[in-house]
Amino acid sequence: MTSNRAAKRILLLSGFRIFPVFTGGHVHSGGVAQALAKMGHEVRIYSLAGRQGDYSLRGMMTGARRIDVISPNLTEETNLGLLYGVLQTLMRRFDIPRVWLHGLLRMGIVPHGLRDALRKADIIICDLPWCAKVPGSWSTKQWYMLSHNLEHRLLEQGSPRQRRFAPWMRRVEQQAPVVFSDIFACAEEDQTFFRSHASTGQQRFPLIRCGVDPDDYKVSPGTRERLRAELGLNDADHLLVFSGSGYAPNVEALATLREFARAQADFLARLRVHILVLGSVASAASREGALITTGRVPEVVPYFAAADAGLNPVVRGSGSNVKVFEYLAARLPIISTPFGMRGTELRAPEDYLSYEGETLVDAIKTFVASRTRWEWREHAEAVWQRHSGSCDINELVRQAIAPLPDFQ
Repeated sequence: MTSNRAAKRILLLSGFRIFPVFTGGHVHSGGVAQALAKMGHEVRIYSLAGRQGDYSLRGMMTGARRIDVISPNLTEETNLGLLYGVLQTLMRRFDIPRVWLHGLLRMGIVPHGLRDALRKADIIICDLPWCAKVPGSWSTKQWYMLSHNLEHRLLEQGSPRQRRFAPWMRRVEQQAPVVFSDIFACAEEDQTFFRSHASTGQQRFPLIRCGVDPDDYKVSPGTRERLRAELGLNDADHLLVFSGSGYAPNVEALATLREFARAQADFLARLRVHILVLGSVASAASREGALITTGRVPEVVPYFAAADAGLNPVVRGSGSNVKVFEYLAARLPIISTPFGMRGTELRAPEDYLSYEGETLVDAIKTFVASRTRWEWREHAEAVWQRHSGSCDINELVRQAIAPLPDFQ
């Protein structure tokens, strides 16, 4: 634990409300914030826009805000004012990336609450490059950036409208090492990119992989049995879980799973294998043969407890997939594409079952036949123990800030 004398007032500036966490991005940002708070630092998240249900016309007109106490030393303040709320809604509707957010921050057009937070902070961390450094008396403070991936790579893989902004974002990310005191990278890919554009050798670009807090993945007794009963499953059934948001690579992966479930319906029925698609990657709850979707759920952890393995069918994207670290923390064996394991230290076959395309059939056969459910749980525990140093967000953050004098 950090002593009170060494504790810093840390401001995490986010473009969107983080808690409660619903997406991999939320998990990463929230995990870093909570880890810093556990070390004794006073952490304040300032989120420039809320979620749809947060807004009211009166609140938007009067510049309302929402304040949530997340845990000891950690609070989140969400701006619910008119400007950012309306722009967020309109730009999402027209599929325009958050260039507007970057522009407003660079011009210093920010809520009064953010100005107050900037004045009080010792250290400011911008969550993603969309959050620009705000001009003002606080610009001489130590500003860091928290990277989740290379945003320009995601834009390059997005819709035609999003692809138009990829060159602009590439320039923003190229300039980031000059703008910020340092950058917390999430994988070797973005670390190498930022390092190649650094003007001096002073920056370290410490890695904070997309780890999670293992304490968040503990469930009360009976949770597994209750959820499996709700899903209509018994002990003879095998449940593979795929967790994801409506992020394009997840949506594409879901489409391949739908095709797989239809083409291999007899195979899956014979082995009593079901695939649970968890989260907003599917717009609504449904059931089609072996494929079950939940739509957005208030908590994902109970469903991990109900599952027998974590599935990651993603084949494109940038950075790393938080879902992999969630599976590990939930002590689930993993079946994944090789691409889905990027940004981790896990290797096949000792740490996970690898597949590509139609070889998912072989991976499922191996999963069902090679070990009992209890043996797979023991295997998953052993994988966690081997790799916890690169998966536990508390340890990752501790290692990342250890060489940085600003945090001491």
